[in-house]
Amino acid sequence: MAAWPTRPAAAIFTKEHPTVAPPGLRPGRRLDVALAKADPATGKPLPLLACPYAALLFGESNAAPPPVDGLVLTGEQHIVKPGDGDLVVLMLVRRRAELTHDAFRERWLHGHAPFGLRTSASGYRQLHPAHPPGPEAFDGAGLVFFRDLAHMTSARAAPEIALDATRDEMAFIDHGRSMLAMFRFDQENDPFVSSEVETRSPSPSQRPSTSLGTNGR
Repeated sequence: MAAWPTRPAAAIFTKEHPTVAPPGLRPGRRLDVALAKADPATGKPLPLLACPYAALLFGESNAAPPPVDGLVLTGEQHIVKPGDGDLVVLMLVRRRAELTHDAFRERWLHGHAPFGLRTSASGYRQLHPAHPPGPEAFDGAGLVFFRDLAHMTSARAAPEIALDATRDEMAFIDHGRSMLAMFRFDQENDPFVSSEVETRSPSPSQRPSTSLGTNGR
């Protein structure tokens, strides 16, 4: 059984763009691009929650996070494939109803994580909460890093990701209660809106109907 390197980490999701990032955390802004997942057996899209958060702060940190109007996930990141990039596709996951959090963690970390080594992405990590989550909180976050949009598109289209990894996810992740989004980490002097994509907020009908809760409390 693989033992991935671990580091303390925090992922903070906010509805407004922060003007200052806490030490050690990289600020990123959401990009609205097509990130659908499909059932490999039927080709039909899997249900996923829309992301209501405009910004992400992510990095190595074991300090108490600042109060935010949003979602905080703190805990331990397992670095399955070392490396990062300017783009991150992040999935906030909730387990299937028949699984306990511990059973889900074991399945995700030791059963599913090796798919991260097969992807051409720059890096893959799993962030597991420091404390068992409440009934409406997320069970963790998967982070896949890419150089740019072209890299992301080609990597996610590969059969071992689009088919094999998604089929495996369906055995333990409740996609209808999980959230998939992309963020671009800010670079010095870069404008907020990339010329490659349009950034926009989800309509009220797209917003999650369940309480998002706060992990790490």
